Amino acid sequence: MNRLLALMQREFWENKGAFRTTPLVIGGIYVLGALMMIFTTAHIDNELYTFKESVRFAAQQPEELRSQVLYQGLLASSVFFTIVMWFVVFFYLLGALYDDRKDRSILFWKSLPASDTLTLVSKLLMAMVVAPAAFLAALIVTHLVIAIIASLMILAVDQNPWTLFLSVSQPIKAWSLIGLTYLAQSIWALPLFGWLLLVSSFAPRLPLLFAVLPPLIISGLQTWIGFLRTFTFENNLWGVIGRWFAHSPAIMSVQIDDDDGGNVALGAPVVDGFDHAITVMNIFDRLLSLEMLAGLVVAVVFLAGALWFRHRATDN
Repeated sequence: MNRLLALMQREFWENKGAFRTTPLVIGGIYVLGALMMIFTTAHIDNELYTFKESVRFAAQQPEELRSQVLYQGLLASSVFFTIVMWFVVFFYLLGALYDDRKDRSILFWKSLPASDTLTLVSKLLMAMVVAPAAFLAALIVTHLVIAIIASLMILAVDQNPWTLFLSVSQPIKAWSLIGLTYLAQSIWALPLFGWLLLVSSFAPRLPLLFAVLPPLIISGLQTWIGFLRTFTFENNLWGVIGRWFAHSPAIMSVQIDDDDGGNVALGAPVVDGFDHAITVMNIFDRLLSLEMLAGLVVAVVFLAGALWFRHRATDN
């Protein structure tokens, strides 16, 4: 366990720009946006009259409505964090087993008292656990900072921020659910993680091309052969990957509902096959599905291949 933690600590410090700086920058963008809105409002709103009236109008709304709007807003604010996080994880895993072959440091790392299996597990845990935890922590800090700013603004117009939004916003519930979707998405994404580690373990150069081109080529050939046979465009590998992504248990889109306004939804875009309302049951519905079982089988194959290549890797 100590060796695993040491390897993960090494991964964090070698990639602290991705795991520490990036989520803080995203949070800073949110806070900067909030401050810009405040300064713009103060500049164009004479004595904050419009803002005062908006706060009074919000205070007159039922507590249940305010609670639901704030809760959905907290969930929706995680979407940008989630998108950036998966870009970070994608490129981290692409370089996870490639970079030490590229800079010829692989023999040094292999000389340390840590097996290739432990090395692979440490990199996988960084993608599945550390990255989501870092982005969730940054999101929570961002919410707290913006709540302080909003409270000061509301106090400035002689209103009570506690009764208006602080006491009804349900932040613990929102943060817990976002954290659960991150964990569920990490499990759901195991086939992708396995594929990226496999490519990272053998690609001689430009691992991004090796990761993206094979699915594109296979999908193109499937489409072409299917068109010659039926003169229609049938499902192909790219469509399978797209449906898998659309069934993601992560909060990835906002579904507009005619009956009750905006509803944050699981997956992007919203497609049939699963209920996309954000509930714990719907998250577990994905993790206990046949798609997840098939994904785990694929992930095991990819990870076994990555470990095989890692065993036989040299600095050439």
